[in-house]
Amino acid sequence: MTTLLPLYVYPTDDPDAWARVAANRWDMSVVVNVHNGPGGRYDPAYGYATATLAEAGVPMLGYVDVGYGTRTLVDVRSDIEAWRAYPVGGVFFDQVPSDRASLGWMTMAAATVRGRIVLNPGVRPHPGYAALADLVCTYEGPWPRYRATPAEPDWPNAAHIVYDVPVCDLAEATRRLYRRVAHGLVTDLAGTNPYRGLPAPLRAPARVVA
Repeated sequence: MTTLLPLYVYPTDDPDAWARVAANRWDMSVVVNVHNGPGGRYDPAYGYATATLAEAGVPMLGYVDVGYGTRTLVDVRSDIEAWRAYPVGGVFFDQVPSDRASLGWMTMAAATVRGRIVLNPGVRPHPGYAALADLVCTYEGPWPRYRATPAEPDWPNAAHIVYDVPVCDLAEATRRLYRRVAHGLVTDLAGTNPYRGLPAPLRAPARVVA
């Protein structure tokens, strides 16, 4: 499974999280979010942190909020352009609409992206969205709701993001995710920002092999 890791914590607030991602050869793509996107101006702290990840070979995606299609295409494209100041390899579109009527709008929003595209409607959208992206997050939500949903296979390019998982349930949650999709995230973090750091398994001290 490829881990899709939103790392929404300021690099100087939790430098250890950023350092651990750079130092370990985890199979993951990191979603970078300066301030609800690339922010109003270039941030040197993020410039240094993302350069360190790029040097370590960690793939990154820049966060762009599309507001379920309520933002203007001009603003969305401005965010996409601003991410070119950082060494990201594509865009993670958040709050993506899921209805057929918005498919044309989302197609135009994604048209200027250079690199990988990940869409996050958080639910399974109209099938037309699958062709727009490398990955589509068809589930984002808490563990109790995920555990209660039927364990059915999803689209081949689907990803699931599951948060608020008690540490004692992390193994079970990961197994359930594996059975459904090949990409995503299982994290014990919760609250208004369940991506403010690393999940428990990634926070654990690295094992030293003699």
